[in-house]
Amino acid sequence: MTRGFRLFCFFTLLLLFSALAAEQAVIYLRLADSLTLDPGKFEDFYSQEVIANVFEGLVRLKPGTFSVEPCLAERWTFKENGKRWIFYLRRDVRFHNGREFNAAAVVYSFRKRMEGKRGAYGPFGQIFPFIAAVRAAGDWSVEFVLDRPYIPFLLSLVDLRAAIVAPGSGDGPELMPVGTGPYMVSEWLKGKPLVLRRNPSYWDVPARIDKVVFKSEKSATARLSQIKNGSVHVAMIRSAAEHGDLAGRADIGILSHPSPSTGYLGFNGYRSPFNQLPVRKTFAHLLNKMVLVRRVFQNLAQPAGSFLPPSMPGFDPGTAGYEFSPQKAQKLLRDAGWGKGFTCSLYYSEGQFGVEEIARAIAAKARLIQVTVRTVKLPFERFFKAVQNGEPDLFLMSWGFTADPVVFLNPMFMLVPGGGKMMSVSPEYAGILAAAETAVDDKARDGHCAAAQRLIFRELPLLPLFHLNEMVAFNKRLSGLRLDPIGLLLFKDAALGPE
Repeated sequence: MTRGFRLFCFFTLLLLFSALAAEQAVIYLRLADSLTLDPGKFEDFYSQEVIANVFEGLVRLKPGTFSVEPCLAERWTFKENGKRWIFYLRRDVRFHNGREFNAAAVVYSFRKRMEGKRGAYGPFGQIFPFIAAVRAAGDWSVEFVLDRPYIPFLLSLVDLRAAIVAPGSGDGPELMPVGTGPYMVSEWLKGKPLVLRRNPSYWDVPARIDKVVFKSEKSATARLSQIKNGSVHVAMIRSAAEHGDLAGRADIGILSHPSPSTGYLGFNGYRSPFNQLPVRKTFAHLLNKMVLVRRVFQNLAQPAGSFLPPSMPGFDPGTAGYEFSPQKAQKLLRDAGWGKGFTCSLYYSEGQFGVEEIARAIAAKARLIQVTVRTVKLPFERFFKAVQNGEPDLFLMSWGFTADPVVFLNPMFMLVPGGGKMMSVSPEYAGILAAAETAVDDKARDGHCAAAQRLIFRELPLLPLFHLNEMVAFNKRLSGLRLDPIGLLLFKDAALGPE
């Protein structure tokens, strides 16, 4: 080996190590790992927040609003009162694998999910059951044909289940997560950190951070310790105690955003005694939501008067709450023939912020009227399946993270005929939502959404409890971090300053 070649190798290695040292990496610590990175299959928040940084749809929400703006489509039009939609696509966009984005990619993404909407792509099918056909009209335009007019279709396309994937990426047993977004999936093994790398060929302004590492930690103590000692850069705040411990620190900032979600108590309306409205009303009068939410969440949530969050289109501010009155609760139960009480089950998922405390409070209040509530805590996957199968008498669930109020008003898609085995509501409800789907005028749609909320209040298939404020703690070296209107953390505009 010549002396010149040795010097060349030395300087090459020096440059390589310098480049690695200069690489900016941000570590995000969260409670659990993603379950899937397939946009058409996810049902959990932890999958969705990764997908939001990797994939894109035809449209997206304007920052801080529920208004739609172009993304992979530059413009669109609809015909036949919203039964046919035509999207004109953005050019010069490439997938992470270098393939060109075009109409064929849109058709591939939707047809793959439509074919499996009664099976593996059930989550997509629940959001988009009304897409009858999708076809390319040349390389740069796509037409969607719906089985009925659906005016909220544009807003529903904001949902990440409508994200576009690279053609061929879903042909194997598992989808290869190849999108057009500002970050690409670099590493992911179940139980290991999930690593995203900056997409250098991103069509919009490229991301500024080279690498984002999603790590999981169940222990609240460990999560709090790591954000405080600077070994991680970002962590979700999951309790009022954590917020109090972090709020006054000079090195840590807190990002807050009202979450478009609602925590609620669901009733099994197909099983006695909760198939009786007076029994359901008993629990509505038994809970002082204002006191309960303040005690559990402090400033991290607000009591829910209506099912839709206040930030969403169609929110009805006129829906009154049930008066807190244990006396009324006792009388309702006695008049319904259950004055001697009964025993029931209450299911909830582990890891949900504040939910265990609320479950305990419900059980304690129920004892005042001779009702024994047996609480059951399960991992999210088991909990979700148990609810879908109609196992519990009562359950605590959060629902949301969608921009479409009509979709929001179908929690777990159980409030339509044949939609589920738990909550029941009169057939009138489906008619109200159908009218909202075809309302061209926003004011008319909002009126139908308000009517749906008032029906929920009257028939009480569920009791809205709280709307969370999403809160994220971050190292102040990190700037430009953003929560989108749905409450998902976006890293595209973030930058990491010097230590």
